[in-house]
Amino acid sequence: MRCKYCNIQVTCESKICPLCHEKLHVPENLDMPYEAPKAYPDKQKTSIRNKRKFSITKLYISIALTLFILSIPINLLTTPHLYWFAIVGILAIYGFILIANTILSNNGIGTKIFWQGVGILAVLLAVNYLIDKQAPQYSASWVWDYGLPAILIIASITTGIYTAIALKYWSGVVIDTLIISALGYLPIILYACKVIAHPVLAIVSTCVSTVIIIFCCLLGRKTLISELKKKFHV
Repeated sequence: MRCKYCNIQVTCESKICPLCHEKLHVPENLDMPYEAPKAYPDKQKTSIRNKRKFSITKLYISIALTLFILSIPINLLTTPHLYWFAIVGILAIYGFILIANTILSNNGIGTKIFWQGVGILAVLLAVNYLIDKQAPQYSASWVWDYGLPAILIIASITTGIYTAIALKYWSGVVIDTLIISALGYLPIILYACKVIAHPVLAIVSTCVSTVIIIFCCLLGRKTLISELKKKFHV
């Protein structure tokens, strides 16, 4: 600032002129604390998409909860020996996973397919357990013999088709495809451990997974190597 008495330029932060010792006129804005510019912008308010997602999820929860509560008295009045209202509750939970974590989610295709497979398997196991406890002469091994292999076959084929279509975006899908395809070997492992009694679909799942893994390794070798280096910081 400049001293108005002796007209010299004062470069230090002193409020007294070093030449004439008169009080310098300090502008008001210089007394205010300095605020450094923000490195990141302020967090934006909830977007329209998030509001829409919350509204749809809230509506689904209301409908699913209503149906579940109504199913309890109907079940007890019609078929009290078979508690199928529990299956309604399980399906309602799966529906929530489907809507919130798959349809309205921004996750990648591999993550969506993985959690869908986990959700469907959980539903099958829960339904299988309930029926096994309440229905006579029921074979409970079908979930492992047919349910799990079928889920993995569909998951592997779906990710394989998506990977083949999205050639320009292989860096974002090739690792997920390999992970899901590797899970396709799980049924044959369970068969070796004598958990699965009928290995037909287990063998099919193994073959499908092998084909997709070979496909990814041959066509996306450079992308795969690059992604593995990024993942493991090589």
